[in-house]
Amino acid sequence: VYARMSEVLGITDDNQVLETFMSKIVTNLKYWGTCEPVISRTLQFLNDLSVGYILLKKLVKIDAVKFMLQNHTSKHFPFLGVNDNYGLTDLRCRTIFYTALTRLLMVDLAYVDRTGKRSSRDCLCSEHKDQLHHAV
Repeated sequence: VYARMSEVLGITDDNQVLETFMSKIVTNLKYWGTCEPVISRTLQFLNDLSVGYILLKKLVKIDAVKFMLQNHTSKHFPFLGVNDNYGLTDLRCRTIFYTALTRLLMVDLAYVDRTGKRSSRDCLCSEHKDQLHHAV
């Protein structure tokens, strides 16, 4: 995937590729909320990206990821909302979304600098951990 992105878009930096991926993921989740195939494939990709620890450490630095950690409601991501046609697929999508966010949040909260103090990212995310807990 990286090679193809480099070839087509001229992106050679790994971080730029991740930023592009995450921007597209957020865009899909925000604007394609009623299209189950798009949401499912996008969430599966997000889930795949959130599995590796080294990749997670890179992802938490990306603005699109910070946006998701701070705005994980149906106001920003319509597929999270409950409607009359709410079904099992919707529950699976929510589960995949919050599983990926939890991985991102946990790697972010686990970061402690050498002095033993929490990072500013920890403080940013800890403000929202209660919201995430209640959403799940």
